[in-house]
Amino acid sequence: MKLTNWCLAASGAAIAGVVAGLASNGTLHKVAVKATACGLRVTDRVAAETQNVVDEANDVVAEARRESKIDAAVRARLAELEEGIRAEVTKQVDAEGAQA
Repeated sequence: MKLTNWCLAASGAAIAGVVAGLASNGTLHKVAVKATACGLRVTDRVAAETQNVVDEANDVVAEARRESKIDAAVRARLAELEEGIRAEVTKQVDAEGAQA
């Protein structure tokens, strides 16, 4: 057995002993509980922030739809008015042409 393999085996045994010691006195359990609690808090915060982004996006979409409806109504109204204005202006131009 090479020296490197022996060192790796010894290191593994030492680490296993440390983990076993931590597990036996509850330290490993306490660390796992704290890590899980921290993970849950992070998950809650990310979910809340994600919901804020979704809500803001929905607001932007609703406002865009509102503006689109307004623009369509204005275009329709202007089209109605344009016919009458065009007829009126045509009469005026024709009358000026007849006078010239």
